[in-house]
Amino acid sequence: MRIVAVSELEVGDVLEKSVQGNNGVVMLEAGTVLTEKYINRLKTLRIKFVHLSDSPEFGTDSSSKSKRSASDSWIRPDIDQMKDNENGRKDAIKLVTEFVDRSLMLEQIVLPFPAGNFRQQFRDMLMEITSQPALADELSVMMQTDRILFEHALNVTLCSSVIGTAQNFDSSKLYELALGALFCDIGMTRLPLDLTKVNRELNESELTLLRQHTNEGYRVLKGIKEIPLVSAQCALLHHERYRGSGYPLGMTNDNIPEFAQIVGIADVYNALGSPRHHRNAYRPAEAIEYLLASGNYDFDWGLIKAFLNHVIIYPVSTLVKLSSGQTAAVMETESRPIQRPLVQVLSEPDGTVVKIPYSLELQRHTNVVIIGKADN
Repeated sequence: MRIVAVSELEVGDVLEKSVQGNNGVVMLEAGTVLTEKYINRLKTLRIKFVHLSDSPEFGTDSSSKSKRSASDSWIRPDIDQMKDNENGRKDAIKLVTEFVDRSLMLEQIVLPFPAGNFRQQFRDMLMEITSQPALADELSVMMQTDRILFEHALNVTLCSSVIGTAQNFDSSKLYELALGALFCDIGMTRLPLDLTKVNRELNESELTLLRQHTNEGYRVLKGIKEIPLVSAQCALLHHERYRGSGYPLGMTNDNIPEFAQIVGIADVYNALGSPRHHRNAYRPAEAIEYLLASGNYDFDWGLIKAFLNHVIIYPVSTLVKLSSGQTAAVMETESRPIQRPLVQVLSEPDGTVVKIPYSLELQRHTNVVIIGKADN
């Protein structure tokens, strides 16, 4: 099944699901072969997207379809050159290997499953991806285009995999999710560089163009046989939001595929933690608060909870400043609320060093909170 914008429909496409009007009345039954009349009617009624069958399309000229895709996309002339760059490919694979072998981000993740098993499975998935030439080529393009984008993709893949594992996905489903997460922003590599690397806030027309990276990414991934459709949909739909405020289709609630929501959560969490030209990076606690506020507004609350249950803001041994003015060291985080670990007080509000450090269970002392890391 494919989720396709009505503006992209062609005569001969086949509906996988029925199309309902705002009043709930079925307008077109599942299995309907779309004609020009049907497509125009959908546009008139402002239906934004439909679910199409993966079966061969009737009366569709595949050659004309590919020509249309090429003419409607940004084909940067250096893409093929980057794919032919053997050193670039080797560098990309090396960076992926280094990431899975010593990901510092795992220090901020609580794994409800054997850590060694997760690390090995995560490593195996990414190594499988890099072993496939077409996928390694795209990783190389991403790395050569924007190192920050490349590193962001790796972190999004890690966080998505944590959520998928917490959701008890099997190995096949986890692999498809990892593919979708890793290449969710591949469309950015096809946009003009003067748009994606501009050092200022974008104006409205520029934002509209930038948002086309979802459609462009979907086009790229659909053309790679090694990428399943459910993975390619992550590129198209990871900016959709629970109440319909996202893009490109304005989908809502359960209409947004689970993979796309998971990747969207991971994408937002990692983006908040990175500086942007118009803002500083959010502190970990601020990023958590942002996600907490987005439950059943931007994302499904159950998926947010599944992620936040496994995030550590302040890892063990981190020196923190308390709202009481005290300085403390984080001692234990397991089985405790995200912002309320067990700490050991090292100095009092006036700066006096505690001769015998004592424990403070923030889960019980609700009037005291961590306000940030302490200066070393």
